[in-house]
Amino acid sequence: MDGLDPQRVFALVVGIESYQIHGWSLPGPARDAVRFADWLTGTAGVPQTHVRILLSPLREQDPPAHPAATAENVHRALFEELPERDGDLLWIYWAGHGFLDFRRQLLLPCADATIAFTRHLNLQAALRWWQSANVPGKRFHRVVAVGDTCRVEARTARTLRFGINEPEAGELIPERRQFVLYAARAGEAAKNQADLEAGQFTDTLLKRLDGRPVDQAVEDLADIAGAVRADFQVMRANGTAWQEPQFVISEGWDGSALFGDRWSGRREDTESVPPRPPTLDQDAWSQLGPVLQGQRLPAYSYDAYRWAFEATGCTPPPGNELPGTQLLDVVRDLDSRQGRRLDLPLALPFIRFLAARARKTHASWADEADSWVDRTRERLGAGVIFTPPEPPAEGPALHLRLVPDECNRYWTRMWLYQEEFENIWESSQSLDLPTIRDMLGRQLAVRRSNSPTRIEFHLPYGLLDEPFESWKIPWRGGKMKELGCYYDVVLRCPEERQGPAEAPWYRKWEWLQAQGGRHPQAVREVCDSDVSDYLGSSLQETEPPVVVLAEVTDPMIMDTLDAVLDGGVPIAVWRRPVAGQEGMAEPIRAALTVNPGPIEVHTLPAMLRTARIRRRPLALMWDDPGRIPERQTLTS
Repeated sequence: MDGLDPQRVFALVVGIESYQIHGWSLPGPARDAVRFADWLTGTAGVPQTHVRILLSPLREQDPPAHPAATAENVHRALFEELPERDGDLLWIYWAGHGFLDFRRQLLLPCADATIAFTRHLNLQAALRWWQSANVPGKRFHRVVAVGDTCRVEARTARTLRFGINEPEAGELIPERRQFVLYAARAGEAAKNQADLEAGQFTDTLLKRLDGRPVDQAVEDLADIAGAVRADFQVMRANGTAWQEPQFVISEGWDGSALFGDRWSGRREDTESVPPRPPTLDQDAWSQLGPVLQGQRLPAYSYDAYRWAFEATGCTPPPGNELPGTQLLDVVRDLDSRQGRRLDLPLALPFIRFLAARARKTHASWADEADSWVDRTRERLGAGVIFTPPEPPAEGPALHLRLVPDECNRYWTRMWLYQEEFENIWESSQSLDLPTIRDMLGRQLAVRRSNSPTRIEFHLPYGLLDEPFESWKIPWRGGKMKELGCYYDVVLRCPEERQGPAEAPWYRKWEWLQAQGGRHPQAVREVCDSDVSDYLGSSLQETEPPVVVLAEVTDPMIMDTLDAVLDGGVPIAVWRRPVAGQEGMAEPIRAALTVNPGPIEVHTLPAMLRTARIRRRPLALMWDDPGRIPERQTLTS
């Protein structure tokens, strides 16, 4: 690139702060775009007429200083106007939101994107177009693209409709080489410094470009990118950054081949850039197949996925979900990513975690999985894998089963569960509810050394409208206290789930255990208009949802719970009716003090206890099929 003439350099510079989608405002990208254009037309020496600027700022001037960054304007500039210019180098700079599609292509929403029609630029498709014979003659044999955007998976924003937007590329011209510099690795979010109205990545990059003319900047791009990455390593160490910039070069300026973000053609370049961490070799994949064959996603699969990133010193991808429905899909995803430890493939801690959790119940498989990890680690020369964390301890729980007789009284039995069920009391005759409440109070009073933290009522469907969480139990000094303010109280209907309804119940619980409690599809809100004869069918159609928030009026509560049981949904939250407050119901999320983000499902029992202390009358169904005492007739 010696002697690059600034007069033969052109650029498209885009900064989007204001979108048509509610909640997408992003202070900083428009200012960053102007600063980048200022470097191009200043120190870099590129003529101002060669730089096409598209801006959609939060505070628009009147008249606007530059055209808006709409899909039409982007397309016209990038695919109609600039290809007709006679240049050697094209810069593309884009600041704003960014998403990855299933092929890891970066989708850049335009200012006029909507949820129903998310207009965007597909950066990888655009680069293929510019590397093809679509660009006439020998023009633009070099392209540099800079994206100060997030690279989060588009599937985390499920309401968006990107569709396919890939301009058809002609025959690829190998001599056309491209350099792409991203603000973050795949799956990471890029930090925007809202107080400074600046992207952290652009701010850091411009400091490294400062004072460099365009020919020197382009020649030294790999070194500049490496310096930017080093700056971010320092910022991550002191807690002021979380992302890791990445650069990808299709081919070096001198024609040497490139892999990922490092040179491989020249000794000095290979030695100046740290090596990528190892990935699984063919032997590892061949040996892993039999280990995982026939294995469904086990419990704690998502916990293992998150821990693989944490064990290698980086943040897991946003979205709170696994990248596939099969273990091999998850391993492939991990092997395509990179942690911050340069001596450990992400797949190894993932399998180690699964083996540790499986040891109590599937010891032989755990041995096989551990053996695969050890062999692979030794062969690849990988580093030490930390010991996976122990699962959270499960506190003691007291279970009551109530079986009705013909007189609306109940045969009652109680168990204490701590790793196994222990039968602690059984009625010799059927009892009314006040007597059962008194017997529960006595059992709690005598269990000082091994006091339960949770009370689980196993009930017939017709008792779900009884406010067990509000039962008064004896406390110190003769006081009576509400049960649900001192214990996690959950209601259960396992006897209602026998027969055809049993299979979806088990399937949904298995999905919850594997995917974790923050999956974006785990929770579904149901309102009055959703309640029909077909609601149960809709709920059981797929594994999620596993939680229903019953945002329904009082007359619709029992119909909603009936559909929950029909659909196999194991968890439901609903409001208890309060006299005099009809039509004044607080949304369940607000009562739980949950932000619009995902609910951590596994914390719901504790969250409801907190809500009850705050005088929010909520009830919780929590039906874990793995925690059922022996099934037998209590009247026998």
